[in-house]
Amino acid sequence: MTNKKHLTVLATATVIFIIATIFSESTDKEISGAGDLLYPGLLEKANDVSEIKIQRNSGTLTLKNNNGMWQVAENNGYPADINKVRELVLGVANLLRIEPKTKKAENYTRIGLQDITEDGSPAVHVQLGIGIETVADLIIGNNKTSHADSSKLSYYVRTTNDPQSWLVEGKLPDKWEPKNWLEANIFEVDRARIKQVIVDHPDGEKVYIHRKDSTVRDFTLDSLKPGEEVTAPFEINNIATTFTKMTFDDVVSEKAATVETVPAYTAKLATFDGLVVTFQPYKKDDKHLVKYSASYEESMVSPTAPVSDDAAENKPSSDKLKSAEEVKKEVEKYNGIWSGWMYQIPEFRITNIGKKKADFLKKDHGNKPIH
Repeated sequence: MTNKKHLTVLATATVIFIIATIFSESTDKEISGAGDLLYPGLLEKANDVSEIKIQRNSGTLTLKNNNGMWQVAENNGYPADINKVRELVLGVANLLRIEPKTKKAENYTRIGLQDITEDGSPAVHVQLGIGIETVADLIIGNNKTSHADSSKLSYYVRTTNDPQSWLVEGKLPDKWEPKNWLEANIFEVDRARIKQVIVDHPDGEKVYIHRKDSTVRDFTLDSLKPGEEVTAPFEINNIATTFTKMTFDDVVSEKAATVETVPAYTAKLATFDGLVVTFQPYKKDDKHLVKYSASYEESMVSPTAPVSDDAAENKPSSDKLKSAEEVKKEVEKYNGIWSGWMYQIPEFRITNIGKKKADFLKKDHGNKPIH
């Protein structure tokens, strides 16, 4: 009985030893580097990085710095999310070697470091370049929460052309899909600024909602006939509030987009300080691609809007409208981004803005019994 227990303990210890040697193999020569940065000196060059290539089993993403603006090459040069770019570059520059792991290719699959061309490979191949020089070239595999610092992760990595893998510690982006690297905010406006929205439908119907100033909570649906009632004010408000923050699922160049020639409708949002945004969704198979444009219209400006930048600065933040100069800068900024692009946005935004008058009215109107 005692011998059986000893054999069981020995067998268990053997299994543990085998597993340990897979990931942390002993060698005749000690592997140095534990406690060092994976790329010493990269942090000092971080601001000079001009190109990033991210390769996965599903495809390649290329980010390039074009005169100070990061762009996504695969999306026709659309602006990249600068926060994601910064997170990746600084993340790679700060990766700290914890301990060496396997250098046998047959064991890479266990820690997610197999070649990215293999079916189902979770590995991410990242290259950072400064001009024609590659300053970081690594493959990132599985990760887990760091034991030393819960705000960081431990990653299995290996550098290209070196079979030795390492467990490193740091903080890298957690999403690698191409759309996660695009600057996703199309347009954002404070609800307090919104004065009106007019939606023109192809059949000639016009939906017009408005309010006299920002202290009025609910928007009014225009052209109600005697006896007509809206279902609920929030249904009307949704047209305006849908505009407050616009994000997209994908973006394509206007030249490359194949859409119907007539938009589903044309919506124009106007603010109390003169910003006008035109929103036109076009049908694309079972989706919609939206074209945006901006303009400044003095006729929309409320008497309460500031007449100068100084006046805008002194207004309370809860009711701050922009000066004409500020709005004109907004218009220039937005048109600079939107020109030449069409955006795929979630279906609910198309539906909320494109409702017709009948969608807001109580359905039992005119059918109640007379007592």
